[in-house]
Amino acid sequence: MRILVLRLIVFLLMVPAGGGEEIAVCRDVFREILESGLELDETGRQRLFNGNIPPEEHIDSLCQWTERLARTVPKSFLQKNGTSLKGTAVFVTKFGTVYRVKLILPDHRETGYREAVIFTPVIPNGWSVGQPMRESTAAAGVYLKTYQNVPIFAAPAMQWFPNTWLGRIGFDAAAFDRVPVYRVTERDQHDAESNRRAFKLTEFDSEPFYGLLRAVSAMPAGRLEQEAKRQQAESPVSVTELFNNPRETRGKAVLLHGTAKRIIRTAVTDDEVQWLFGIDFYYQIYLFTAESQGNPIVVCVRSLPDGLQPGDSPDFAEQITVAAVPYKLWIFETKKQPHYAPLLIGREPVWHPKPVMPKPPSSAAAVSLTLFLTLWLIWFACRQTALLNHRR
Repeated sequence: MRILVLRLIVFLLMVPAGGGEEIAVCRDVFREILESGLELDETGRQRLFNGNIPPEEHIDSLCQWTERLARTVPKSFLQKNGTSLKGTAVFVTKFGTVYRVKLILPDHRETGYREAVIFTPVIPNGWSVGQPMRESTAAAGVYLKTYQNVPIFAAPAMQWFPNTWLGRIGFDAAAFDRVPVYRVTERDQHDAESNRRAFKLTEFDSEPFYGLLRAVSAMPAGRLEQEAKRQQAESPVSVTELFNNPRETRGKAVLLHGTAKRIIRTAVTDDEVQWLFGIDFYYQIYLFTAESQGNPIVVCVRSLPDGLQPGDSPDFAEQITVAAVPYKLWIFETKKQPHYAPLLIGREPVWHPKPVMPKPPSSAAAVSLTLFLTLWLIWFACRQTALLNHRR
């Protein structure tokens, strides 16, 4: 089924405006997929197989199906079986609801190709259509054909690595486009689905959440802390802003110190996430700082320092310092009511363990010590008496 879906994307993206022969080929591919069991609604059947409607109508339908089917192809499948492309996006044009991205390839001496073209239904929100650009990008796609010595590919989406600190550590900034960020006071301005995506961890968080967790965890020890200090010196971010301005603080680096009153190990059961990001678990740290006014800040990390163990008992309290990146506001449930907390993604925290106090002497040791001192005092007194008698 996946191979057929990929074939469908290939044919869809090759259809030029008004191309009757290509439309007939695409119609045959749709029929093949229908016969193989892919469910399409009746409206889709009529629009795709009614030969009486104009070609322009077919083009509109095909673009819509391209968007839908591109989203159904797992990214891991494309990375395993497709082509990984990296380069510089220099121009974007639009073809119906599909984008044509011109890509300059960095390794043209090895491949023999200086540029490539990628058709995709999704580009980063920060890109402009019809304007020259130079943006570092990547995609996992399917090879279509070569035209005038330019290879042409189809891809579900384009990644974006802008010239920012996050882009330079390998985080796909376009992944942020999938997850909205709202303030708590903005809940009533949006529908239930938008609020679910904004305040919960959903299927739309897979790439931005785990992609950022992987990128931050791969930074050398101390590097994220240095970045946080640099950013704090230029544009300080307060703990209050993490609660009140999640949109403005997202993607910045901050340094937090406080008491971890709960550390939970969270298993990752999604096979797609495990394969794409190599993450099968992480830790949620519920951190209370002097400025958080009794409200937790939740920091997700991949590892804990030696000696620091997870815990959530009432007396659990460990002092830590952690460098992290604000992600969004997150709602979590408690026995009493739901709570909103800033959700951050960080690197392994620095643990400040409690000083080890010397153990008080045991009762047996105390008795022995008392007996020793008593005997010493008796000996000392007898000695002094003997010295006085000798002098006389």
